[in-house]
Amino acid sequence: MFKLIRMVKRGDKLPAEFRQEWLERNRELRKTANQLVASVVAEGKILGDEAAYDGVAALYFPTEKEAYAAQATGQAKDALSVVMDEKALFERTGATLKPLGQLKVILTSVRKKDLTPAQFKDAALKGYAKAESKALMESGIQKIVASFAMPEKDKNPAFDGMLEIYFATSDELKAAFGSPVIGMLRKDEETLVQLDAPEIRIVAEEHVL
Repeated sequence: MFKLIRMVKRGDKLPAEFRQEWLERNRELRKTANQLVASVVAEGKILGDEAAYDGVAALYFPTEKEAYAAQATGQAKDALSVVMDEKALFERTGATLKPLGQLKVILTSVRKKDLTPAQFKDAALKGYAKAESKALMESGIQKIVASFAMPEKDKNPAFDGMLEIYFATSDELKAAFGSPVIGMLRKDEETLVQLDAPEIRIVAEEHVL
């Protein structure tokens, strides 16, 4: 499944004002994509850090070409955008995800320069597959989705990989990030990503529009 990821900062807008405007803007854009998921930073700095971006949108398209065409239009100056291929990794049996306000953590990574996008994607998926399902089931994780930047000639994306990890509550989210389960999930990334590259980490509320 192809998607265009857009990330923006709220600038001088208050959080509540930005939230309302971001969701309204993406409701208007909904008709331009097969599906649109808009996310805003969750209140309370759940993991204690300030998010690098305040709004994230994922516009879904049936083809890579359509995703790139959308990327070329209506691009705000301060927005970061990446065309990606999405793969579902895990979903808890019986998990009920909320269409509005679903809590998740977004994590990005930059591949090592000696790996091609295809090599990075293949190795990362094999690494994620090693994560013990029992440990995931015993954690508060509801669902995990991995996305990989599509290669563009002579262009390097802002990031190459993105994980979206879903939780039912903020307490379960904090417990998971305080336990070995996230490290287990990302163990093989140590050999695949640039460890000195900045990682985007956003605790967000997701809205399926």
